[in-house]
Amino acid sequence: MSTERRSLPVTAANVDHVTASLHVPDEVSRPPVLLTHGAGGDLDGEGLVALAEVLAGLGCVVVRANLPYREAGRRAAPRAESSVAPFLSLWAAADALLRDEGLPTAGPGWVLGGKSYGGRVASLATAMAAAEDRPAAAGLLFYGYPLHPPGKPDKLRVDHWPSVPVPCLFLQGDRDPFFTRDLFEEHVRKLPRRATLQVVEGGDHSLQVTGAASPDGTPRGAVQVLQELEGPLADWLGSLDR
Repeated sequence: MSTERRSLPVTAANVDHVTASLHVPDEVSRPPVLLTHGAGGDLDGEGLVALAEVLAGLGCVVVRANLPYREAGRRAAPRAESSVAPFLSLWAAADALLRDEGLPTAGPGWVLGGKSYGGRVASLATAMAAAEDRPAAAGLLFYGYPLHPPGKPDKLRVDHWPSVPVPCLFLQGDRDPFFTRDLFEEHVRKLPRRATLQVVEGGDHSLQVTGAASPDGTPRGAVQVLQELEGPLADWLGSLDR
């Protein structure tokens, strides 16, 4: 597997490119994946890097990228809806990158997703693409979907879910302050396609498990937890062809 830096052109207010990393597996056997970061992070967050490496190890070409606001040096993320159009241009640039470099692809199309805010933006972009009859993604991969702000379970971020026309995988910690399982179970039926929930016992918003929260008292970092999720990730990716 190789990992190299790239610069991708985007259409955004303050930048015309973003920094990205391209992960190329030894053998491509699964769909390509585009991952972006959480609101306060960037493309090099350890969890996002670990997720990209696990996916590449499973045979996915992975593009891990900054969102334009982060590339412009902004600390605070804009409203997720404001990042949708820039994300769509990033997706187009990632697709062009694979074609320009002659990289093979497999499966039914791109998997889009990312950490928290990045995954939410990907879901909004997928809904918009469907509404505008653009090419559809093959699936959405959420690494800690921010179902609601911490302490505000009444402010759910699910209004667009009925317009998301692809299978979804949610990787969630049961101690994540952005996630309430009962609320998720209540609203997940709004998604038109199959939704798969993988819960990490004791996991926080990054899936890190402290010793106090661990069932056996052993702490596990986000990198280790994501590596342990290789099997569920492989199963879900394989299901996209069916």
